Amino acid sequence: MIAVIADDLTGAAEIAGIGLRYDLAVELVTSVIPETGADLFVVCTDSRSLNKTDAKRITDEVMKEVLKLKPEFIYKKIDSVFRGHVLDELKIQMQQSGKTKALVLGTNPSLGRTIKNGNYFVNGDPISETDFETDPEFAIRDSSVVQMLRAGTGEVKVLKHTDSLPDKGIVIGEAVFEKDITGWATKIDNDWVLAGAGDFFNALLARKYKAAVKPVSPVGSPHLYVSGTAFGKSRDFIKRIKNELNCVAYMPAAMMQTGNVNNESWYNTVTEMLDKHKKAVIAIDDEDVNPWNASPVYLRTIMATAVKKILEKGSVKELFIEGGSTAASILNELDIKTLSLVNELERGVVRMKAKDLYITVKPGSYELPEEIVKLYLIK
Repeated sequence: MIAVIADDLTGAAEIAGIGLRYDLAVELVTSVIPETGADLFVVCTDSRSLNKTDAKRITDEVMKEVLKLKPEFIYKKIDSVFRGHVLDELKIQMQQSGKTKALVLGTNPSLGRTIKNGNYFVNGDPISETDFETDPEFAIRDSSVVQMLRAGTGEVKVLKHTDSLPDKGIVIGEAVFEKDITGWATKIDNDWVLAGAGDFFNALLARKYKAAVKPVSPVGSPHLYVSGTAFGKSRDFIKRIKNELNCVAYMPAAMMQTGNVNNESWYNTVTEMLDKHKKAVIAIDDEDVNPWNASPVYLRTIMATAVKKILEKGSVKELFIEGGSTAASILNELDIKTLSLVNELERGVVRMKAKDLYITVKPGSYELPEEIVKLYLIK
């Protein structure tokens, strides 16, 4: 059994989706269970949304429980652009596993995310010149990976897979092409703690397993789309839906400002959209609430409570959630701790099921799959 500790829900789902790609029996949970028959056991700690002290505490607790399962190896799934408390959590995993060296391979060349000469690029642009510069929780204003990781002097080494590797310490792997990821996967052995993004995990599985094609199941109706990301493309997509189909219900500014979610008029509007269009979108209008000034924790908590109230009306069969922390807040509000995997719509966009509700989650910075776009745009 392979175990993965993921620091956010969409990252956990992405890894689970990759496991499905290789026809593995996958289990995704938000807390470790004593026994599992899974080939791939994925635990979401949601530590990226926590402060450093709490993130270290939960990482320590989960790591101890995962070790009891005696996995073949443990992979630490991090954000591909190093948001979160990567080094602090990695050091705990190294200590718990008794290993003195770790490789962090956060690049995703398949998605245009690369590291070259110690700097991070997104589709060829320095990451500090992209939407990540204004991330509400982990703004990236320097493209140096050492600075992105907030590493101290000499704390990490940035190396290529063709370089000689140290006997101990933390290595940040450079990769520009997918073949570089494969090079790292073939070079590393079990003496290393392994951490990184989806491309690296895929390369590790490809050493042992063959990919299989999973059928795509039809989307349930009515369906609710929840946008909890501040990325420009996503906000623009929501505005297009509002203009073309008029099934977007922006959360009332008063609800965001006061925290009072008891607004029956707004809930009735959402219900009417679901009845009429068999679909609805809820989001935060950045003209009402600046997502960079308001507390992200506060906003996603309000949104999660609102989603629960909508679902309690009983008509929604399918839920699409954009944004890992938002998804984790919603699942916590719904008291969902275990998800069964259905299929991978696209890299990082994974459809799951909890009781009778289908839930698809997507990282805010990833592209929407065409299947979802077609559901909401009529042009």
